[in-house]
Amino acid sequence: MKTVLGSEGKLSRKQITRLGGLIAFTCGRTPYPVILEDLTSNDFIRDTPIGFEITDCGKKELNRLTAMAGLRPEHYADTTACG
Repeated sequence: MKTVLGSEGKLSRKQITRLGGLIAFTCGRTPYPVILEDLTSNDFIRDTPIGFEITDCGKKELNRLTAMAGLRPEHYADTTACG
């Protein structure tokens, strides 16, 4: 799948990176440390005593970015992590 960057109104590089991190997390993988830092510092993922969990803000961001990319939750997860 090709994602268009820049002036054509699709996702920026930062948004693609953030989307990849959120999808990785939703699929049970740990994003790269730099991406994980972005997700935690922007309150999309929260560190809890039992591990990381996605926040409501993270769910909204995931839905927003997947919609902008033309994806639906069924494309990247067996169960809908966003409700």
